[in-house]
Amino acid sequence: MSLSRHPTLDDVWIARVYVEGRKKDSKTGKANEAGRKRFYRQGTEAEALKWYASLLRSPKKETSVPLAPTLTEAWAKFCAYYEQATSETTFNDYLKTWNRHLKPFFGQFRPMQLTPDLIDNYKVKRQGETYLPGKNYQLPKDDTEAESKRRKPVSKKRIQNELYYISAMCSWMALPEVDLAQPLHFKIKGYPAKDTKAPLPVVPGKRDVIWLIRNIERKFRPMLLIWYYGGLRKSELLPIKAEQINAAYWYMIVRGKGDKERIVPIHRKIKYYIRKFAKSGYLFVNPKTKNPYVDISKNIKRAAIKAGLSQRVYLHLLRHCFGTHGIESGINPRAMQLLLGHSSMKTTEIYTTLAAGTLTSEMAKFGGKGPEKREHDLMAMMQELMAALRPASTGK
Repeated sequence: MSLSRHPTLDDVWIARVYVEGRKKDSKTGKANEAGRKRFYRQGTEAEALKWYASLLRSPKKETSVPLAPTLTEAWAKFCAYYEQATSETTFNDYLKTWNRHLKPFFGQFRPMQLTPDLIDNYKVKRQGETYLPGKNYQLPKDDTEAESKRRKPVSKKRIQNELYYISAMCSWMALPEVDLAQPLHFKIKGYPAKDTKAPLPVVPGKRDVIWLIRNIERKFRPMLLIWYYGGLRKSELLPIKAEQINAAYWYMIVRGKGDKERIVPIHRKIKYYIRKFAKSGYLFVNPKTKNPYVDISKNIKRAAIKAGLSQRVYLHLLRHCFGTHGIESGINPRAMQLLLGHSSMKTTEIYTTLAAGTLTSEMAKFGGKGPEKREHDLMAMMQELMAALRPASTGK
């Protein structure tokens, strides 16, 4: 019987015990090694000695903590879980990040081998690397001379996301129903919130949103209208199907992050387009692929240039516009939280901050002044936009 440290794994102990008692081989007269079993245990020396003593008293009843698999060995099972537990966008980002960065650095380690120093080394490594905007996963060796000059350093927020993936893997392995490893003995720390907090978006006004929609290709205008008046995410709008539309009571059943469903009322401004496109199958289909559009970022950027918008315009900005303009219009923050599908009110409160018109009206109450009247009436412009979107009638 013996207790010894594992030759390569810190805080892992190996106990060798004769489970049926020490019996001699009748031919050689020596102890029968076939009855000697190995047990593994992770912990301090004091914990290991206590465990070893109990093992000697009753080796048949005693159980040991199995040696945890490496992250690479557990990866396939984790993927099956994570694909269902998170959004498609996050899962796809995890797959790319794992193959490019996480597997080469962490793949050969077991959770018990991870240490704060190892995490810090990964941070230092990634902070010394760069990425190419628009081609985040392209290697520097594949860059052209012009692309090489456009490279930017990896942000702390990006590194924080990558460390979250490792933390998620280790937490999953320690779940009782999974039982592949013990919980980490330390918390994987990222960066202070002030270093990773995304800057507040610059939200265009309603007039700018209208001009943006008017300047995009005609086939994408209904899509942007539903995007704006529904406050949807990219992953919620592009694959939306007619089966998710209830035209009798005018609402959409939207599948958001983590495949969570929520009900979004259909605004009167987009009822015409819902009737037109919600026949069967996907609402918006790419005629080239016969599948839903994957991305229309380039189309939106071209429309922003034509509309004369100076700020950065991107797909998710229309969702920010919905939240901000909705709060400005008087929608209750709690109702806005439900419409946007936020799990936390703190996220929704960002739009209260962005709704400058609302804050200005509230400030005007100071000293007894009433709220100011609206400066612009957009009804005429909206009617003009609706007329432009409707197919023109043809005479015979």
